[in-house]
Amino acid sequence: MADVTCVPSPARVGVWSDSAVTRSPRIKGYARGLDGIRAIAVLGVVLYHAGVPFLPGGFLGVDLFFVVSGYLVTALLQREHDRTGRIDLRGFWLRRARRLLPALLLMLLVVCAATLACGRDLGAGLRWQLAGALTFSSNWLQIANGSSYLETMEPALLTHLWSLAVEEQFYLLWPLAVLFLLTVVKARRSRAALAVLVALASAAAMFAGYRTGTDPTRIYAATDTHGFGLLLGAALALARPASELDPVRGARRRGRGTDLLGFASLAVVLGGMVVLDLENPWTYRGGLLLVSLAAVGLVAVTIRGSGPVAKLLGSRVLRPVGERSYSLYLWHWPAVVMADRILAVDLGRPLAAAVGVVAAVLATEITFRLVERPIRRFGFRGYLRAARRVLLRRGRVRPVRRSMAWFAATCLGVVTVTAACGVVAAPARSGLEIQLAAGEQALAEASAAAQASTSATTVPSTTATPSTTPASTTPTTATQQPTPTTTAKPTTPTPSTSKPTTPTPTTSKPTTSKPTTSTPTSPKPTTTQQPKPPKNTPPPPEVPGDRIAMIGDSVMLAAAPSLLSRMPGASIDAVVSRQIWDLPGLLPGGAQDRPYVVIGLGTNGTEPAQTLVDALGALPESTVVVLVTTFGPQEWQDDANAQIAAAASTRAHTCVADWRAAIEGKKDLLAADGIHPGPEAGGIYADLVASTLRNCH
Repeated sequence: MADVTCVPSPARVGVWSDSAVTRSPRIKGYARGLDGIRAIAVLGVVLYHAGVPFLPGGFLGVDLFFVVSGYLVTALLQREHDRTGRIDLRGFWLRRARRLLPALLLMLLVVCAATLACGRDLGAGLRWQLAGALTFSSNWLQIANGSSYLETMEPALLTHLWSLAVEEQFYLLWPLAVLFLLTVVKARRSRAALAVLVALASAAAMFAGYRTGTDPTRIYAATDTHGFGLLLGAALALARPASELDPVRGARRRGRGTDLLGFASLAVVLGGMVVLDLENPWTYRGGLLLVSLAAVGLVAVTIRGSGPVAKLLGSRVLRPVGERSYSLYLWHWPAVVMADRILAVDLGRPLAAAVGVVAAVLATEITFRLVERPIRRFGFRGYLRAARRVLLRRGRVRPVRRSMAWFAATCLGVVTVTAACGVVAAPARSGLEIQLAAGEQALAEASAAAQASTSATTVPSTTATPSTTPASTTPTTATQQPTPTTTAKPTTPTPSTSKPTTPTPTTSKPTTSKPTTSTPTSPKPTTTQQPKPPKNTPPPPEVPGDRIAMIGDSVMLAAAPSLLSRMPGASIDAVVSRQIWDLPGLLPGGAQDRPYVVIGLGTNGTEPAQTLVDALGALPESTVVVLVTTFGPQEWQDDANAQIAAAASTRAHTCVADWRAAIEGKKDLLAADGIHPGPEAGGIYADLVASTLRNCH
């Protein structure tokens, strides 16, 4: 997110004002269309993280940032070398710090303070995230800690800083490489070719490292596999016949080919944002590289300073957004995550995301006007000198301005103290992570007990019949299989979403489009389809746990301790991020030892009712099935519950356990994400399932 603006002498700095900043000129000939590219980049990222459905590839805005930054930084270094015969590395790194640190530090202070003020487990893992942010190693710490860029259950507040870490690592190492290239490699084209070769090697490493069905964080967030955009932008700067930043003279030489290149590049970039997503293998196997190459073409056309594309990108509509793109990128993700965590359950996820974006825009404008622009133009010393003059000296400073300055300084002090307390108080793990870990522990203990019981009662010469269930989905059973029920860690789930999008988000978004079938209009079944017995009739007996098989997602996993306590011996196969369409391979076969089946899916996406009906067709007709509804702020919740109800109405011996109705008025018992049950809510979940099983025949 490089920038090119001149810095007035600190001696000229007094009490800054908007007019003073405006008079500070840019470098002569700066291609204003680059701000338009930044605007497209940041708008794509913000809309993607806000959950806009028509932009699943908005994350490609990061790759636009990479290309622009690689170009500008390399051009600056090359111009300095051409003019002076050397590169002032210390000066370069100080300019980078002045450009990036002030806004970053302010954002970190506010976010750390907000975790303490807002609660809801927002501060979970804050200390290691803060360490990564301050050392520009967020991407590697996220990889080392097993964090997923696709985390949607409880996304970390500083996940988005991975891209800033990649850029800063580039800024640290690339000047040394540029100095070597300019000193040793004399041919301009040879320098550019070497940069292109390294970029292609990086893209090839991403291509080779991607594995379908696995978490892509290692190849997506790592500098070695996602640095090709920066290198391609650098190659463009090295290939230019002049190292000046100003547009190439000779607009007369512009032909139709240049215009076509501009429109084609813009179409590829925007088309990629609409077509690609983070679960598409082609995103990693050439998609990101193609968009980066299109971004290079867009920059090449823009720096000429003429033509319809350059004029469009340099318009007054896009330029102000591009100028604020860095601050907006810093603020948007924490704001969206906080709004989602606090407001999504009551307002719904789309409206909560909108509130987060508005808050981010306000914070961006304050940061840009009061921190980022003054420091970038006047330097740290000039900024502090002006602040001291406003706060302490008498004279020409108006009382209103002085009062506002003291108010801002007081707020900054309060925020700083609160932020320090927030860092100290931040838990290592969230309540949901602890709850999911407890569920896995309960299932593991049940598995161990079943294994011990089997070993004690099995005749040595007896040969066990091999299971036909895949190892990854083998249920944990108190009487059968000893294999643990889950394979994913609760702290690093691999959701099937492209949003933290996603975005974003506390649960995974379905990887396929919403079902095309219309929402069923059939009446919703009650928790039992049998008529109420006479008052003098004793209630039906409890269903023994060793006759029950349960299949579910992370909601059932969180309730697993309560389910096992309520129904000892039940077989529970519950994992994080499981989808409804995974069900056909998970249902038990024709054996009648567990004639009661409980299915708790739909948290992570919806499917047509026929998908459930077809899957349930593999069960014997006499099997009693209980379908558990979903609850949460997901936009597909109502449709998922309608499809569940429709599926239940088409099959005999099938009932609905209405978890949504059971927990609707008890949201405070849920985890911070407003979806997963806490310990007490887990008991309600277990009682609901047991009661529905007892009354369903």
